[in-house]
Amino acid sequence: MSEKMRALVLDAPGGPEVLQVRDIAKAKIERPQDVLIKVVAAGINPADWQNRKSGQRPDPNAVAGSPTILGIDGVGVVEDIGDAVDNVSIGDEVWYIDGGYPGNPGSYAEYKVVQGAYVARKPKNLDFVQAAALPVVGLTAWEAVFDKGMVKPGDHVLVHGGAGGLGHIAIQYLSAIGARTATTVSSEAKADLALKLGADLAIRYRMEDVGSALKSWSGKEGADVVFDFVGHDNFARSFGHVAPYGRLVNTVVSNWPSGGNGFAEWRNLDISFVNIGLPQIARDHQRRLRQIRVLDEISERADQGTLRAHIDRVVSFDGVGDAQRALEDGETLGRVVLKI
Repeated sequence: MSEKMRALVLDAPGGPEVLQVRDIAKAKIERPQDVLIKVVAAGINPADWQNRKSGQRPDPNAVAGSPTILGIDGVGVVEDIGDAVDNVSIGDEVWYIDGGYPGNPGSYAEYKVVQGAYVARKPKNLDFVQAAALPVVGLTAWEAVFDKGMVKPGDHVLVHGGAGGLGHIAIQYLSAIGARTATTVSSEAKADLALKLGADLAIRYRMEDVGSALKSWSGKEGADVVFDFVGHDNFARSFGHVAPYGRLVNTVVSNWPSGGNGFAEWRNLDISFVNIGLPQIARDHQRRLRQIRVLDEISERADQGTLRAHIDRVVSFDGVGDAQRALEDGETLGRVVLKI
């Protein structure tokens, strides 16, 4: 058996050109609680290009000078398990969210080691590529909609970026709850996807005033809950889209609005954030186990046919750089997947 594996690595932060396909030492089990996974596919997520550009802060236990392997989630087949692992067996088809930053290699590689407790069985009715499109966006949208948004049936909800990776999953959760959902999109193709997945209104933000369209649709001063999956300048604009006593949930690092908190305080807005990576970085075992339980719920919905990811494109190692650029520029519809 080869002691090498193919991986997409970077030695320093930068643009897509820093990504290099290289033969490196094959990942292997070193602790009894670990699982060795032969990676079949991995999601290409915004966090990947952000980590590529910034370098991200390294794990305190990182080996100095070791290359970084991006890819914060993946799907594959269990090839080996440590003596303490009892929740999966060799040959199981699994998915996970783990690594992708300096010191903890991600899934842009043929093999990946993950602690067994943080591995779950992938949906039975999805192939590997279909499944790889779900873990990060499924979990992030879940925490936004159910944990922070606390959406109720009949609520008027605005999803910014409804045809993006997070937005098109959130729309499906909201439809299942019975919420009334509006979304912002930049093209007719994106509007068609959002409406097909359950949105009631698609606002073409380049041609329409979002605030006016939202008020006309909802019959109130804004939405009960606003999900900002776009961030950056859109975060500040989103404050004006929330009705008094409403909630704004953000998932993207963004600048605060200028001029203080007077507007939000006057309208009694509840503002919150989602960062699914913190339990991993903070080594918060209980919160990571809770995330695994959510992945199991997502898997069940996928197997029931009530949740699906729209896949924009599937690429090999050589296509990851261009795919990350397209993702960063907002050119993709739904998800992008790396097939190993």
